[in-house]
Amino acid sequence: MIPDTKLNIWEHSKGLLELCRRRAMAEVPEMDSAAQGAGILSSLGLAQGTPLLDGGCAAGHFIHSLIKRDLRFDYHGIDHSPSFIEAGKEAFARLSLDPARLELGSLDDLAGVGYEVAVLINVLSFNPDFRRILGRVIESGAKVIVCRDNFGDKTEILWDVDGFLDPGFNHLKGYWNRWGRVEVEGYLGELGFDVGWIEDNRTKGKVEMVVGKPYTWGFFLARKRRA
Repeated sequence: MIPDTKLNIWEHSKGLLELCRRRAMAEVPEMDSAAQGAGILSSLGLAQGTPLLDGGCAAGHFIHSLIKRDLRFDYHGIDHSPSFIEAGKEAFARLSLDPARLELGSLDDLAGVGYEVAVLINVLSFNPDFRRILGRVIESGAKVIVCRDNFGDKTEILWDVDGFLDPGFNHLKGYWNRWGRVEVEGYLGELGFDVGWIEDNRTKGKVEMVVGKPYTWGFFLARKRRA
């Protein structure tokens, strides 16, 4: 289900929307997280044309990190924020990329779609339960998951105001969760995945404040075990 745009914090930050539009146009430097995520994918030797889901894609800037490394996946980006998808489609059209590769939708509705590879960069912490998203991704057919998010020794749930939104919207709240690595790995293990943890290249395990909330960034690579 796509959330009510009036309550969606991502729909009320004109500065972030403009930044994501410029990212989609490749007008600003590549994000470190996107570069590292694409680098992880490039090390796996996956076949060209493999269906790839960019979950929570914003305006679809991750496609440029794939193109830069000549990773020719069948790219599809999904995001629940209409303004970001609209900005991404406009950028893709101007760059002669297929705007249909970006779709307005919820990761909750993925089951049965058929993506073999899923990339989730800075997505899980903004959801009430990591299982909710990872479960849908796996049900959609993912055998490889590259994820960057806020991970720590234990799970900590934080429901709080953003505080950096456009005037008149700073009362809106969202999730800013930190997920316990053992808990995440255990859940994925039960679903038949092996998980490897990878240090975030930029922050090196140090706490970074994101709109006043503490984040400890890190990656995991999860791969489906062979039967």
